[in-house]
This record gives sequence, C-alpha cells and structure tokens, in this order.
Amino acid sequence: METDLSQRRIIIVGGGMAGLSAAYQLSLTPELRKQYHVTVYQLGWRLGGKCASGRDAQGRNIEHGLHIWFGHYLNAFQMLAEVYRNLPRKGAKVDLNTLILPQAYTPIGDPDGAKPTVYDVNFPTSKKVGIPGREPADLSIANCLSHAIGLLIDFHDYALGSDSPIVKLDEVSIETIKMRDDPRFPPSRLLGVVTARTCLEIASAWLLHLDEDMISFGPADMELVRRVLQGAAGASCHMTFANTAAGHLFDQALRLAWPLVDGIFDDIVIEQRSIQQMDGEDFRRWLVRHGAEPLLVKQSPMVRALYDTMFQYPDGDIANASYGAGTAVQVLLRALGTYQGAVAWELQAGAGEVIVAPLFEILKQRDVEFRFFHKLTDIRVSSDGRSVDSLHFDVQAIPKSGYEWTVPIGDGLSGWSSQPDWLHLDVPPNGCVDFESFWCNERVGTDVKTRVDDFDDVVLAIPLGAFKKFTGNKSVERPPGPGLSSIEAKHEPFDDLYNHSTGFWNMAAKLRLVPSIAVQLWSTRSLADLGWSGQKPALVSGPNPLDIWADMFQLLRYERRDPPYSLHYLCDVFPSKLYAAPQTSRHAQEVANLLAYLKTLDWLEHKAKFIWPKVMTNGAFDWTVLYDDQDRHGYRRIRAQHVKANVSPWDCCVATAAGTSAWRLKTDESGFKHLYLAGTWIDTGFNTECVETAVISGMQAARAITGAELEIPGERFLHATRQYLSLCDVMRSCATAPAE
Repeated sequence: METDLSQRRIIIVGGGMAGLSAAYQLSLTPELRKQYHVTVYQLGWRLGGKCASGRDAQGRNIEHGLHIWFGHYLNAFQMLAEVYRNLPRKGAKVDLNTLILPQAYTPIGDPDGAKPTVYDVNFPTSKKVGIPGREPADLSIANCLSHAIGLLIDFHDYALGSDSPIVKLDEVSIETIKMRDDPRFPPSRLLGVVTARTCLEIASAWLLHLDEDMISFGPADMELVRRVLQGAAGASCHMTFANTAAGHLFDQALRLAWPLVDGIFDDIVIEQRSIQQMDGEDFRRWLVRHGAEPLLVKQSPMVRALYDTMFQYPDGDIANASYGAGTAVQVLLRALGTYQGAVAWELQAGAGEVIVAPLFEILKQRDVEFRFFHKLTDIRVSSDGRSVDSLHFDVQAIPKSGYEWTVPIGDGLSGWSSQPDWLHLDVPPNGCVDFESFWCNERVGTDVKTRVDDFDDVVLAIPLGAFKKFTGNKSVERPPGPGLSSIEAKHEPFDDLYNHSTGFWNMAAKLRLVPSIAVQLWSTRSLADLGWSGQKPALVSGPNPLDIWADMFQLLRYERRDPPYSLHYLCDVFPSKLYAAPQTSRHAQEVANLLAYLKTLDWLEHKAKFIWPKVMTNGAFDWTVLYDDQDRHGYRRIRAQHVKANVSPWDCCVATAAGTSAWRLKTDESGFKHLYLAGTWIDTGFNTECVETAVISGMQAARAITGAELEIPGERFLHATRQYLSLCDVMRSCATAPAE
C-alpha cells in the first residue's frame, strides 16, 4: 500500500499492548487516518507481547503467564469495548460480555510455616456496572480512601457479623464529630462507647469531606480519622475472633489501614510530596515510618500479596523485594477504591484471542500496516546527535503468498498458533528456530528504514530488555557524547542512543528486570476431585515457588471436550540473571526451562497438597493427576504440561523498585527529535507493570505526536497539583475553627 504524500509516516516498533494502543489512538478517526500512516514492526509472527498466546499442535492455548484484568483498568477496558463494538462481523457474533467475566473470589495465601494457610477473600461485585470503562471513575483521593474503608466495613461484616468490638471515643474526637453535625452520627450515638464498625463508618464519611469541604477540612478532621482507625485496630486485636482465619486477616487489615491513611495524609495531602519522591522509599519501610508494626509488615500476607501480584522482586529474588511507596499507594487506592463491576476479571479464552486478535482486525480495517519477522537491532542518530536517522532490522523470515496470520478458534474468535506456519515461510538455513527468543539471531536479510525515505516519527514500543545493556557501571550516571567510544571501537546496538542521551542511558541501565515462571497444568481430575472445596479461585501468595494460581477450566471449551477435566495456571517470579546472558548464548533459554521444570516438580511433590489435598497417595504425589496423551509414567508426565521460564530480556517485567522511578522518561523525553517512547518502563504517571500502564503509554505517545488535548484517566492520579490541602489551607482551617 502506497503512502499518501500528505500523510505523516509513523513507524511503531513493537506490537505489544503499548504499540497497539499507540496505533489504535493514531488511527481512531477518519481525520487521523488522513493525517497519519501507521506501520507496526514486530519480531516473529504474532502480536501481543506479554499478552500474546497461541494454539499448539493439540489445540491447547499456550500463554506467557496468567492474565487477570483488574477492575480499575479503565483505559484498557474502554479501548477493548470500542474494538468489540466496531469489529467486522463474520458469522457468529463475538460478545465481549461473555469473554471477560468477574472474578470476585481472590483468596490470599500465607506461605510461611509448616502448613501454608489460605484466607478467603471475596470482593463485592456489581452486575449493574458491567464491563469497566463505560462510566468515568472518581479519582479523587477522598473517594478512593472512602471506598477502600467501605471494603473494610464489608470485610468486618463477613468476619464478625454483629459481634463488633467496643471502642471508647475520646472527648476531642466526639467534639470534632459534633462540629460537623452529621445526621448519621448524632450525639446520642456517640455517648459512652461505639463499635469498631461505627469507627469505620465515621472514617469513611469523614474522608468524603476532604473533597466536599476543602477549606474547613483541617487537622482536627484528619486527626479524627486517624484516631477512629487506630481505635478500631486496637480493639480488634484483643478479641477472640482474631484467632479465626477471617478475623485474623481482618485484624491485620485494620492495623495496616491507619498507617496507610496516616501516610497519605502526611505525604500527599499536607506535604504534597510527588509520587517520584515517595518512590524513593520502599513501601514496607514507608508503612513502618507511619506507625505500622515492623513484624506485621514483614509477615502480613496482605503486604506480601501486593508485592506478589505486581511482581515487585528485582531479578526474581523474593529476598530482594522492593516497591516504590508512591506507586504502591497508587495501585492500592486504584485497585480498592476505583474498581468497577468487580475487583478482578478473567478471560474466557486466550489473551491473544480475546484481546490482541480483535485489535489486529480493527487496525487492519483502518489501513494500519504490519511488518512481521522484523527484529530491531539498532537505532542510528543523526550526525548532530539530535534526531533519529535510521532504524535497522534483521528480517527473520519472509512469508510466502497465502500466509494466514491468524487462525479460527471457535465461536467467532480467531488467534495465533504457538508456532509460525513453516510451510509458508522462507526461513534461515537452521530451520525451525524460536523467532521470539532474545538469543535467536537467525535472519534471511536486513531492512533499514531512514527518516528521509521511510518515516517522520518513530514510537519505540519494544520492551526495556530489548535495548538494555547488561555490561558497564550502572551505579553512576553516564555522560553522553561521542567521545565515549573511539573510532576503532566496535559499534554495539543502540550505542547512538546511549552516547547522545544521558537520560536514556540512565533509564536503560538502572531500571530492574523481573524474570518469571509460567506453568499450565492439565489434570485428569476436576477441581473438587483435587480436593479444593471452595469457589473458583484466583489465589495470590500461595505455596512457593508457584504462588499465584487460578482455575482456568473455562478455557477447555476451546481445546477439547474429553479429558482433561481441569486446567490450572500457576506463575511466580523466577530468581535468575540469565536474562543478562550474551545474545550469542544459544542455550540460556534451555537452561532456564530446565530449572523451571525442576521447580515445578518440587512444587508438585511438596506444595501442591496444600491447595489440592487429594493429590497425594501413600504420602507421595500421584502423577496420574496430570493429563498426558502419551500416558508417560511418573514425573515424566510433566513433559505433557507447559512450563517456561520467562528469562528472555523482553519477556521480563520491569520492577518499580525503590529509587528507580526517578530514572524513567516520559514519552517525549527520549532526548531525540522524532523518537517517542511507549511501554510499562516509561514514566506514565502510573508506573507499575500491567496492561493498563501499557495502554496509557501508547495513548500518551499518540497524544505527543498529534498534539491533541487529551486527559488520560489515571495518569495524574495522586500527583501533587496543589489540589489537596496546602499549608495555606491548613492555616486557614485553623484560623476559622471555633475557639475552645
């Protein structure tokens, strides 16, 4: 397809969710499609990045890992809903409402001790809301905190029923409540003692005043919220119900809630510290600094669940956990305070089929072009060091006429295969190679795109690991300048970007990668026959080393109708630095996968019994639990399952470790003209590894290119804009308060 000479030529490098989001926004309207011609360059044969999935030779869905969409992914859900409304209809109607469903039951495990514990956690759901993103969310700090406290009230009723512990309010608190003259808390209700539940109700109501009456909400009101939360926490720990599983978890939640609120008041509302400043401190240390008990923070499965869910373990090392406090607070308040419909949502087919393939169809319909089998190997900069001059690709293979990128799955869905269509490819001499591996260097040619002939702007939307250097001193800033390498020195990939941009070097060098392990187990037994007696779960912080587990039985309808009878996705971080192996290390992935198989075998033999009590026979794991077409004996049945270590640098997640947010660049801060950045590794304002962050980054890149005035929900969440109490506000509130 020829480009209209009046169109601005945009190359997007990377077909993950960030790149696809940018392409979606740049082609959103007919007017934009007249202005911009978009081409997406992608290595291998499929799109999606970490959301890619594919069908293997048995028709099974193979994924990068477990994908749970959270109910606060407003931008991602909104884009997906728009895609489905505009999908070209080919036969069966594809309905998003049947392909992504609420997952309310999200138990939390406690892996410490001889016998790991599982705590039941059910979040309230609302059928009236439907798919998130249809309605705008109230992203005010008061609303988020109030709704989060509301969840504590629901948990109180679940754990305690009507047996709420007694709290004695002090005189100052009573007088503060009376001053507000809130009809929900008349003086007669406050005489003598109140219950912990009433304390939570007061906190929730008062937090809403933070937005409703900014000027008069002052130190006394903040102190009231602190006191009632502390009072509820102090009363609960002495009650016998705290010895029950639900009561014990509720007690922990209360003892963590007031330091969280206290920290938000002090750091965000009053001092108006930036998220970047707060991210200089680990979230656990931040909680302790604001009054949380150190031992509680260290041992609480609730704190552990946050780190586990967001994979905040640099190098996959659990002992090296680190999460910037500001981002952690953002995630908690967004997840608990702004979720729509349900806190979590589960896909009913593969991520590549529910999410990526429909996006692909829409973008093709809009004349967005795709160049597969293109692996970016370098970006060259102009002689003055100010702008991007050329993009260099290895062409991995050339598709022949008749190559079909997607295949039908069923019920109107399409997706990718887990391998390319080798019969319709001109491939390198070595044949069937892993085109998606960092360590695959096979090619049939090269392709160089120049700014003069081929593009006007570039969106770099590949993962951080694709261009991150694993050598050199990362502890100091690297000054830019061509003088860093002599004429005789060998040019390495992306050296131009490093040599001419200190910011780019620091970002690439200092952000930390997190390898992971992904396991899919097909079983000859149903969930109940494995011994799980509860609801359909999505468990976090379960038994190590596979501490995240979800029952994915629903996917079997697209695979086969005879045995297996259940399907289980498990994942976790993977302690390894194999991602730093040189690009010539052809066996790095094999070594990592072997270690992953050994970890999985160990988990099955020693840990699976804690969530599946019926898998043991005579004290040993019953290997016939695993479905195997070839009916192999014993542990060899693991070969019929899917086990992979995600250690390829571009398969790794990016941690928001304490002190690293300062090195992230915004989409238009690459240091070069015509080069924009997109991905979960840039500074989006919501800097945590997830689909929502990727989508936001793509939207920001498109906005920067078009110059459109677009406020993206969530990108400014909790960022200091003087919208909360300033010092003047506090002084004014003190001055207007009635004299005692």
